[in-house]
Amino acid sequence: MGTCYNCGKDITLTDGEVKCDNCGAIITYPCHSCKKWFSIYDEKTGTKIKQCGICGFFPCSHCGVCGKDCEKDLWQTQIMKILSPEINYQTIPNLQIKINKIFELIEEIKISHDKKQCHKGVPITYAKTRIKSCIARMKGYRVKSEKDLQKFKERVEEILDKDLGTQLTINQSREDGSYGQEYRDVFNYCICLGKLKIQKVKKNFDGEEKEIEVYRRVDDGQCKFLDITNLIIKICPKCKKEYPQNSPIEYCDCYQYKKGKNIGQFPKLYLKLSNNNTCQLNRGEFVKNGESKFR
Repeated sequence: MGTCYNCGKDITLTDGEVKCDNCGAIITYPCHSCKKWFSIYDEKTGTKIKQCGICGFFPCSHCGVCGKDCEKDLWQTQIMKILSPEINYQTIPNLQIKINKIFELIEEIKISHDKKQCHKGVPITYAKTRIKSCIARMKGYRVKSEKDLQKFKERVEEILDKDLGTQLTINQSREDGSYGQEYRDVFNYCICLGKLKIQKVKKNFDGEEKEIEVYRRVDDGQCKFLDITNLIIKICPKCKKEYPQNSPIEYCDCYQYKKGKNIGQFPKLYLKLSNNNTCQLNRGEFVKNGESKFR
C-alpha cells in the first residue's frame, strides 16, 4: 500500500501482488534511512516481503528499517527506560532480539491498528477499499443480479436529490430490512463526491445533551484525491499482461493451448479489480479518530 514511484498512482496491493496495475512496474521504494532503493519483491523466495504490522510500511531489504515515524522506535526507548539501569546489553545476551520479539507479539495481537480517517472524515478502510468495491459493483463487477447493481446507484441518487442544507443520519436513511453498512458505503462515497459533509451537532436525549455526527447535504465539489478511472481492467491468465476494460481485445496472443478442451485457442482475458486506489491521498496524511477537522 502506498505510491507507485514509477507512475505516481496511490495503490493498495492484495496478497501476492507486487506490480502496479496502472504501469505494470514492480513496486520499489527509497529507504528514508539508508537512502537505497529496494523492491517489495523478494527474489530469493519469489514472494512479496512482509509489511510492518505497526506502521504499515515495507522494511528496507538493505537496512531493515520500515516507516520513518514507526512507533517501534518510541517503544524501544520506553522499554529500555523501564529496564534500565538494572540491565543493559552486556548483562542480557541478545537484548535487541528479545525486544524485537516483543514488537512482533504486539503486531500479532493487533494493538497497533488505529482507525484513521481523512480530513473530511472518511475512514481509511472506506477511502482505500470499500468505496472502490462499491463503485466496481456499479460498473457490473461481480454482481449477482441487476438489482444489486442498481441498489447502490439508487441510494446515491436518493442523497443527491436532497435539498442543500438537509441533515441526514444513517439510521434515519436506512430502509426497513436493509443494513446500516450499505448506507455507510453510500454516505462516505458522497463525502468524496463533495455532496455530503460531516458535522457535529448537539441533541437532547432524555434530558441529556449529547454530541452526535450528522451528514449535511452540500455541493462542495469532488475531492481532488478521488480517482475512479480504470478501476476494472482485463488481464491475461498466462502472461498477466493488462488491458483497459473497454479494450475490444478478448484474447491474448502470448500463448496457444497445446492440449485439453481449449486446444488451439488463445487465453481468454478475465476482469480484475485494479490495485489503483480510489483515494489518492497518501496514507500518512490520514489521522486518528478525533483529530480529523472535517474540512
